[in-house]
Amino acid sequence: MSTAAKVGAFFLLALFLTGLLIWKIEDLKVGKVAGKTISVQFDDVGGLKEKADVRIAGVLVGKVMRIRLVGGKALVDIELNRDIELRQGASATIQSLGMLGDKYIELVPGPVGTPGLPKGATLQGNAAVNFDQITRLARDIEVDIKDITRNLKESLGGSLGEERLTGIVENVLVLSQELRKLLESNRANIDSTTTNFREFSAQMTQLVDRIDRLVAANTGGVNSTVENAKELTTKLQTTVENMNAITGKINQGKGTVGNLVNSDETSRNLNDALVAVKEGVNSLSGALASVKKLNLDLGLRTEYLTSPGKGKAYFTADIQPQGLPRFYRVELASEPFGSRSTSTTFTTTTFPDGHTETVRVDKEEFKKNVAISAEVGYRLGNWIGRAGLIENTGGAGLDYLLLKDRLRFSAEVWDFDRSDLNAHAKVTGRYYFSPSVFFTAGWDDLFNTKAKRDSLFLGAGIRWGDDNIKYLAGAAGSFR
Repeated sequence: MSTAAKVGAFFLLALFLTGLLIWKIEDLKVGKVAGKTISVQFDDVGGLKEKADVRIAGVLVGKVMRIRLVGGKALVDIELNRDIELRQGASATIQSLGMLGDKYIELVPGPVGTPGLPKGATLQGNAAVNFDQITRLARDIEVDIKDITRNLKESLGGSLGEERLTGIVENVLVLSQELRKLLESNRANIDSTTTNFREFSAQMTQLVDRIDRLVAANTGGVNSTVENAKELTTKLQTTVENMNAITGKINQGKGTVGNLVNSDETSRNLNDALVAVKEGVNSLSGALASVKKLNLDLGLRTEYLTSPGKGKAYFTADIQPQGLPRFYRVELASEPFGSRSTSTTFTTTTFPDGHTETVRVDKEEFKKNVAISAEVGYRLGNWIGRAGLIENTGGAGLDYLLLKDRLRFSAEVWDFDRSDLNAHAKVTGRYYFSPSVFFTAGWDDLFNTKAKRDSLFLGAGIRWGDDNIKYLAGAAGSFR
């Protein structure tokens, strides 16, 4: 059997074992649902995606299967674990992990002891307060504060405010005059009241004598109470003096509060500061909206080339605008053989008889460095086409995805200008054990089997999706 036949047989065996492993891990069952399904109706599901988590008391109990529009409202189909029981009175709410975390559905199973939900029932869901609503509330508060400061300025500022204050002082003078007249007209009643107070004073004197005797019997406790009262009086006096000093400074326009009360410039600065806060909130909202329009996917993987016995590492970043099939990929890869560079040298020799000969020498060198890839991709159904820069040279690639994107087959061709060698071609199979961890295998440089440059490879990697990155950002913000 030839070397190519052996390599092909080995590759077919590897693909068969990979398919068998995928079948066992996925536990594929035709026409059978893995768990219970219910539907929840929401007025708005902004930010919720298919495959989002479904939780009860924070515990993962299911996934979002499908989101569709029915009668102008969003109807979300949910797949729950078989052991989850929902009762009448159950409800659902859309929540988020952290400020920028991914959305998920929080279920409340209903009061204990109530009958279970009938088959085919639809829950009515409620959307939680989002960041845009908080921003609008802050904007309304800012508008109210500006109205208050403007009204205060119009009421107390300028000549009109001075006239109003003068009128208040004149009203106080009139009130004191009227009070004096009232006292003079009720002199007899006041005298009678004074007599009653004298009698009351005599009775109080007798009461004081009794208290003196009581105090004499409890001199120690009374002295301690008097000392405490003196200390409290001293502290109150100090507090009153401090308050007088503070109010005096404010009245004279000293200090921050004094400037705020007496200075028109301070009022204008306060208005300017509120306007700046509003602009900052609008800028922050715009920046967050721009970030939400891009999906970022990061990946890190390593591959072991079996023939030369060397490893190769990759770091990949995919950027995709939301709602669009195209994406942009930037990738850094180590070069185990080094990158190829060619140079040409011409040597001219002059012989004694006068004639010359020129010899051309082509030299090929390999230098270890990092290869860079920059591609533009477009997805159409289960097919993805890519083209651009692949490992420092022009190239293109084609991907085919299966099992809800968990199984991927890829073919790439690049570096067409290789001396004495065919273009660099590579076929790869990749399977995701989970949304983050995957296994990969394939055949590298398969167009150059005669030159013994081809090699089978095995590898593994990890990826961080857009939802994972936003969750980590939200969690980091909550720890600060």
